Amino acid sequence: MTHEIKYVAPPTVSKFMRSDAFMRVISGPLGSGKTTGCVIEIMRRCAQMPPGKDGIRRSRWAVIRNTRAQLKDTVLKSALEWWTPGILGRWKESEMIFHMEFNDVRAEILFRALDSPEDVQRVLSLEISGCFVEEAREINLDIILALQGRIGRYPRREDVPAYWSGMICSTNPPEVDSTWFSIIEHLPLEENNPDSVMICESWKQPSGLSPEAENVEYLRPNYYSDLAKGKTKAWVDTYVHGLYSPTQSGKPVYHQVFRQDRHVSLTPLKIDPILPVVIGFDTGLTPAAVFKQMGLDGRIRVLREAHVFDMGMKRFAQLYIRPIIKNFFPGNPLIFIGDPAGKRRADSDESSAFKVLKEAFEADDAIVKAASTNDPRVRIQATEQMLSQYPDGEPLMVIDPSCKWYIEALRSKYRFPKIKSTGDYSENPEKGPHSHSAEAGQYCDLYLLSGKYDPDDHVRPIGHNPLSNNQPYRPAQREGY
Repeated sequence: MTHEIKYVAPPTVSKFMRSDAFMRVISGPLGSGKTTGCVIEIMRRCAQMPPGKDGIRRSRWAVIRNTRAQLKDTVLKSALEWWTPGILGRWKESEMIFHMEFNDVRAEILFRALDSPEDVQRVLSLEISGCFVEEAREINLDIILALQGRIGRYPRREDVPAYWSGMICSTNPPEVDSTWFSIIEHLPLEENNPDSVMICESWKQPSGLSPEAENVEYLRPNYYSDLAKGKTKAWVDTYVHGLYSPTQSGKPVYHQVFRQDRHVSLTPLKIDPILPVVIGFDTGLTPAAVFKQMGLDGRIRVLREAHVFDMGMKRFAQLYIRPIIKNFFPGNPLIFIGDPAGKRRADSDESSAFKVLKEAFEADDAIVKAASTNDPRVRIQATEQMLSQYPDGEPLMVIDPSCKWYIEALRSKYRFPKIKSTGDYSENPEKGPHSHSAEAGQYCDLYLLSGKYDPDDHVRPIGHNPLSNNQPYRPAQREGY
């Protein structure tokens, strides 16, 4: 008896399946075909397992969900729709194992819930070829790490020396700042420990209401538009648009205006080698700098960032800012805009951040100025204005993907803390590792929105080139440079 399976993967799922990475994660809206893609991927990998000495392709997989009820109602139900019992294998209910048997393939697919200590212990004693974690955001990191240690243990290497083994994960978008958020975004699992980034490849599916929505041909008409009705914005953002869930530890300052899918470029941004670069900086022992450039089209490109802990401004300028300038902006006019508090002398060396920058970049003829205000409300509104504008349907401000600290700050980690005694949110954002990048960017935005290069007496709108015969655009006080 022959049995043909016809499956066409949605675009993002197809890319996910073609990867040979040890760990892969795909996230997206409800109904986007993630689970089905992983079910087909298990069968495909079983068929690709090299045969052993007896000519049989043997493998063993674990399929993980956090509760038994969810395991049966979701991933198991989907799997058995594709792996037809009696044709592609045998289902043994008492052991929760599907014995996949077709052609020369003999594989065990173990379905395991993690809702009891006994279940967890059984999973951690397995020897498996691969693992599928469904709704990964609900699975504890310790379980993931333990499972990874059990992968690639079957078949034995003396029988099959070389074969692919790994972990595939599907999930609805996790909560911002959660462990799974860090995994998907390739962020350290421990703060200030860059070596704690989990090695994995991640894919994100488009919004269910976008023209690029996936799997809609297999859903009822108006599935996503109906799903969005009568729901909170946070719910719709997560389950319809495929965006991260809001964090519960505070209210992100820019949660209403920042859109990861619109404001962050998927590819590196081009740097104009002539136009000025405005460098916002925040002082203190956690200094930060954000490099922005306004193009002749009036749009703002956030091109680079620098961020460091426990370092004075002088070393920060020498070890971080200077290399960025020399490598990426060697011929651009430089305009430093910073915290007015940076004019005060530092206790350590009796100098100010402004003096340090002027001396460090004197040869570059850099301008170093204080922002017009340090009022948090005004600063926040400046960046809000940048993020909320979409001239001609495209965002006014777009960010290079290398600016991780700045992106994280805008997305969630620059936030209003919750007041425990009242449950309300503070009027001022909390100080933390990401607040410095956010505030450095705010100083840039205050300056860029002023429409001036020199707020004192030289007025010239940024982004407008008043010079004829294609001469480089320079600050007013530097004409003839």
